[in-house]
Amino acid sequence: MPPRPTPKPFSPATLAACLSLAVAATLAGCNIAGPAFYFLHGPEKIPRLYELDKERPTVIFIDDRAMNVQRTPTRERIAAAAERSLLDNGALVRVIDSRSAAAIVTNEPRGELMAISEIGRAVGAEVVIYVTPDVFALSTDGQTFEPIARLRVKVLDAVSDARLWPETREGHVLNVSASRKQGGNPSGAAEIREAEDKFADLVGLRLAQMFYSREAETVSDERDR
Repeated sequence: MPPRPTPKPFSPATLAACLSLAVAATLAGCNIAGPAFYFLHGPEKIPRLYELDKERPTVIFIDDRAMNVQRTPTRERIAAAAERSLLDNGALVRVIDSRSAAAIVTNEPRGELMAISEIGRAVGAEVVIYVTPDVFALSTDGQTFEPIARLRVKVLDAVSDARLWPETREGHVLNVSASRKQGGNPSGAAEIREAEDKFADLVGLRLAQMFYSREAETVSDERDR
């Protein structure tokens, strides 16, 4: 009987391939493909919806003639939170205080509405992020504390008086909600104001996040609680 042939040693490439298959099989069996993807590719990215020209002076104008956000400080807080986030994440390098646009509107002659681009030019902006709030509430049923907001958002060129984004005339609809809390709604003016401020910060953050890519949240954000 001829002698059994001596097995050839595996090449480094073959060993690497076998190890990869073994790891993949183990991960599949343990149902942890998500962590494996994170390890190989990094955290999942949520792409921006529209890229702003970061060098152009930009103002956020919240146009709330229906008073769906009842308190002026709450509207200002939404805009301020968005401004901070846009600057901190490099989406813009120059943001004009939204309160300047609001001040222009308060001086409008009765029954004569200024064009959005005209408001932008009046405060030195070349681009206007135009926001119309349709809903802003701390409860949907008056019993459960479950904040919800709905905004319509457009980006307008104040210089050429043209809409930059989106193509639809109605604008992009942004829905924001926070986690439900047990124990009913806040009671008393101080608690209500604190809850509104916290939710306004979240709404402003979500507004800004439309304009820069970010990592997907893998755990609940404390601001959503």
